[in-house]
Amino acid sequence: MISTPFEEDHKATQRRYPLCPKCKTELDNRISRGFLVKNVLFFLPLKRYICYKCQRKRYVFH
Repeated sequence: MISTPFEEDHKATQRRYPLCPKCKTELDNRISRGFLVKNVLFFLPLKRYICYKCQRKRYVFH
């Protein structure tokens, strides 16, 4: 099968999301950080994700 340049660009820009440690699904939904992380630990590159399958929240270094 011949791939077009658009398909190759699309594959290159596809994002890799972290996995949920409990159910192993991708954490693709970000939520706002907690008060302490936002105001005290602001210098750490943390992002917070939620897994809607098992309802767990997780901080991830980026």
